[in-house]
Amino acid sequence: MIHVCYAVSDKKGTYTKFVGASICSIFEHTKEWVTVHFLHDYTLSTDNRRYLMQMVRDYGQQIVFYDFERLYKKRFADLKDDFEWLKQHLKPGVSLATWYRLLIGEALERVDRVIYLDGDTIVNMDIKELWEEETGKNGLAAAPDTIIQQEHYSVMVKRGLYPEERYFNAGVLLLDLEKFRKEENVLERGLKFLRKKKLVDYLDQDVLNYFFGKDCRILPEKYNTLVMQEFADRRENVEERIYHYAGQRYAIDAVNNFHRLFLEHLAKTPWCNADFLANIARHIHQSSRSLLLGYANFIAGMHRVVVSEESEKEKLTKMMMLKDKEKFLTLKEFDKQGLRLEPDEILLFFIKPEAFENIKKHLEECGCIEGVHFMNGNIFLYRDGGQDAKILREA
Repeated sequence: MIHVCYAVSDKKGTYTKFVGASICSIFEHTKEWVTVHFLHDYTLSTDNRRYLMQMVRDYGQQIVFYDFERLYKKRFADLKDDFEWLKQHLKPGVSLATWYRLLIGEALERVDRVIYLDGDTIVNMDIKELWEEETGKNGLAAAPDTIIQQEHYSVMVKRGLYPEERYFNAGVLLLDLEKFRKEENVLERGLKFLRKKKLVDYLDQDVLNYFFGKDCRILPEKYNTLVMQEFADRRENVEERIYHYAGQRYAIDAVNNFHRLFLEHLAKTPWCNADFLANIARHIHQSSRSLLLGYANFIAGMHRVVVSEESEKEKLTKMMMLKDKEKFLTLKEFDKQGLRLEPDEILLFFIKPEAFENIKKHLEECGCIEGVHFMNGNIFLYRDGGQDAKILREA
């Protein structure tokens, strides 16, 4: 029997479907019996609970629910001061569920071994392979966080509190709970550590790295492959891996293999029903209408200056129906000219995303505002993955 665990708080009731897709992906690729341990609070709706039970039953597997709000009500109440301090610095949407994985050893008292997975993962392999891996001396094994190791985003790493070469991503964990439980009161000690060091970017992940990183086993990256990194490295083919869509890297895009992988599993869950599809269509319509209205306001009474590669000149001139007083500039011409624009001119960029981000930063430093003085024209050519993720969340 393989045991897997998820921790979820879902105030709007729209996130559990992503967890459902992740659970489905395990069942689709794993022949062994699987028990899902579902850590939740009051936000687990009746419909979402019913869908979870229906899906697990359809695959002949089993699920156990843990109401952390009931089980640990006093525990969290005693930590109110620490949580209140954190709330002042946290991004919107961070919930108590962030801390649930620190209590897995206590909650799953009759389980000896478990795989913890973030809800935004898709398991494109037999999870038994991960299940049979060895853990470190402290009972924990995890894959490296390639984003932090390559780009130094972690404040804890920057300050030298933890070596970047051993910093792991806590979205996928293999836990030998007998050994893991020996580190006591990790929640309380972890919160005190974060507050003392004023660390508010990676929260429980920083706690796990700080308390378990020294003796944990670093697993191959295939067990927690960040889709964000796959995009950055321009890899297009999916492999037998666990893909982590951290940062809401979802989109309604059947051409992109990573988006399609997610959609294929979401489509096999009870959440992908007529109501969901109708909501998707409605949100896409609203998004397209808002985009067109925004563009109409952007160009009203203004002359467009389109910036792109020379090879795109003929196509974009026709597509944008440039008028006599409107211009096309190559990127080199724009760099040479700089911001010498007429008062009634606006910039419309059709360039690579990384190039646009660099130019955007420079323009904003000069006092320009996106949507007022300049715009990324690629949103008219390609689907916006960020907007797609929002549509999928809200549908």
